[in-house]
Amino acid sequence: MTQLIFGKDEELARWAEATFPELGQIARPLHSIGLAGDDGKMLALALFNNFGQNAKNETYDLQVTFVAASTRWATKKSIRAFLHYPFFQIGANRMSALTNKSNKKARKLLEGLGFKLEGTHPYGDEGVRPSLSYGLYRDEAVKRWFPDG
Repeated sequence: MTQLIFGKDEELARWAEATFPELGQIARPLHSIGLAGDDGKMLALALFNNFGQNAKNETYDLQVTFVAASTRWATKKSIRAFLHYPFFQIGANRMSALTNKSNKKARKLLEGLGFKLEGTHPYGDEGVRPSLSYGLYRDEAVKRWFPDG
């Protein structure tokens, strides 16, 4: 059985940076949700940062970075747990994600979750490689992943 991990934002961010150095330094402040396997080892996590807020101090947008040490994480239950935070707990209208254009696994994951390709950035990754930006909108995510509300 898997276990969700909350309240260890900095610890999980440091794990992601150490395990996947290609991520570089992840922007803070951030919130995270981790998913550990039966053995306690991390399977995946979602890191949320770059919170966009309006004049009423309401979060309308945030960026997510999914990090996976195993493909075993992507169950309907864990996906729903990762998506519940931005759309229900903080009430965001959209979530953004960036990935390298060459990272086909990440692109497939994002599209499988319902993210839509929004833009191409020729020098978006460290100024040398193209990256792609994706968006997932609350109404579409709720309809797809939370059909019972």
